[in-house]
Amino acid sequence: MRVLFIFLVLSFLPRFLFSQNEKVNPILFEDQFKNSFHTNPKLDVKLDNRFSFIKDGALKTIGIKVGLNFSRKFKVGLGVNQMLVPIQTTTTDNSGNEVPVTLEYFYFSPYFEYVYFNSKRWEFSLSTQLGFGRASYQFRNSENKKVIQNQSLVLSYEPAMLIDYKIVRWVGIGTGVGYRLVYYKEPGIHEQFSSPQYIIKLKVYLGEIVRTFTGKEFDID
Repeated sequence: MRVLFIFLVLSFLPRFLFSQNEKVNPILFEDQFKNSFHTNPKLDVKLDNRFSFIKDGALKTIGIKVGLNFSRKFKVGLGVNQMLVPIQTTTTDNSGNEVPVTLEYFYFSPYFEYVYFNSKRWEFSLSTQLGFGRASYQFRNSENKKVIQNQSLVLSYEPAMLIDYKIVRWVGIGTGVGYRLVYYKEPGIHEQFSSPQYIIKLKVYLGEIVRTFTGKEFDID
């Protein structure tokens, strides 16, 4: 029920905020989808930080995404994400003793975005990405060697609402809210990864930079 509520908020809040300015597009979503993928795409590159919660601490991941942008309507690609600051926790070793460890998390994320509102500076989109990665506990033994323990496969689904704002011609910022839903996690990692997410993005418009200095068009957003 909580996930359904988030989906409803993500779907209707931005449409309500922009209802006075957004022009109604008579083209159906299916037609937009088909027409967009018949155009030449531009390269889409962005860096984002995602903040969620584990236990009493924050799970911070940083990721880079590279994909294709079709007609500024649909974006598809692949991201690589790494936990920014390992979380300190405890686990039980093979002798039954409780030992301090750090939690590490790394995953790949195929993503899809639908941009339903854009203007000269604003872009509103609905995004979803799948996470395929591993979490593990790590600590150093008496010989100061790193030990990796309890590696676990983690599969997640992450819907989000994203807002981008172009500050100047070359640079934009973005933010968003979403939810990380972990639908499979191997035993061994005890922390709960499912959590609301807060997203901060930095967007560099490489195409605009190239156009400014060379006067040439470059197929990158």
